[in-house]
Amino acid sequence: MSENNSLNLNKENEEKRVYQISLNKKIATTGIFIAVGLVLSYLNPFAYFLIFGTKINPFAHIVNTITGVLIGLTFSCITALGIAILRFSLAIGTIHAFHGGISGALVVGAFSYIMRKKAPKHVEIAALTEPLGTVFIGGTIGQLISPIGKILSLEGFLTYWGLFALSCIPGCIIGFIILAILKKAEISWEDFFK
Repeated sequence: MSENNSLNLNKENEEKRVYQISLNKKIATTGIFIAVGLVLSYLNPFAYFLIFGTKINPFAHIVNTITGVLIGLTFSCITALGIAILRFSLAIGTIHAFHGGISGALVVGAFSYIMRKKAPKHVEIAALTEPLGTVFIGGTIGQLISPIGKILSLEGFLTYWGLFALSCIPGCIIGFIILAILKKAEISWEDFFK
């Protein structure tokens, strides 16, 4: 009986250790990607342009797609929030960085979670879902908090959706390509989810 308890205790300790290692990897990767997102926003003054108070910046969406697939929903949203806070507080981003970035990270993270369960060999495809969050959720919130024309005007929604699409579609495609390259280099989401 005591040998059985000892085996169960060792198994529990090993599971806790593996979980802690996985958590540490996710936290470290989150910090790195917050720094990468901030640097790409700051050091690339020609990589974005400002229209109607939104900065068209595909680099932010590259980070969303990579983190959403590699480190999952929670840490991807934390990364997007961290980048948005730093960009906004340093005046290199607008208020739209919050709802644009977080909504994209949320959708990629959610789709990658589903893909890990249903089709684990093709999780990287979740990166291409980022426009669903950024354009339709983020763009809609953008129109509601800083309306173009009347608050519920179709033209305002279409304008924001178009602006957010200009930013996120190139970003998610580049992010997908980077994820494919990382996968060939044997770096994938499985390294973070043991």
